[in-house]
Amino acid sequence: MTTKSTILASTVVVCTLTMVCSSLHAQSGRTHAQQLVDSTVKKNADVAGLEISATPVGKTTCVTIAATETKDLGEKCDEDEFAALKTGKPHVEKGADGYDVTAPLHDAHGKLVGTIGIDFKLQSGQTDASILQRTSELLNELEQQILSKKFLFQPVS
Repeated sequence: MTTKSTILASTVVVCTLTMVCSSLHAQSGRTHAQQLVDSTVKKNADVAGLEISATPVGKTTCVTIAATETKDLGEKCDEDEFAALKTGKPHVEKGADGYDVTAPLHDAHGKLVGTIGIDFKLQSGQTDASILQRTSELLNELEQQILSKKFLFQPVS
């Protein structure tokens, strides 16, 4: 085996190990917030998308910390999220493909920890009132699982 072949073979092994290790680290680095998003969407066929936004400890800007669409992660909070944080009330918008709700998110002790954005698939008979009721049901289920704001940012072990 020539020196070039040995170097090439070693490079392939190192790159392969790096990719495997990176993949394992990414899986182990999944946060509780992301786990909540993933499990909620999986269990609820009427939910097309979900995101959790909060201000990380030591930061001053509210951002998306978990989402069904990875491209949304890290986006700064918008007017709907700030309104939900300020008023403590959900905001409902009806679009062509369904309802979009932004609501305040609390931990299991009732402390405000951020916001949740829920995209509901359009179904016949839906009204603002029925969407708010469904949002309340999802929030009750989720908030019981949130131990604290810090919990949302912690990796799942």
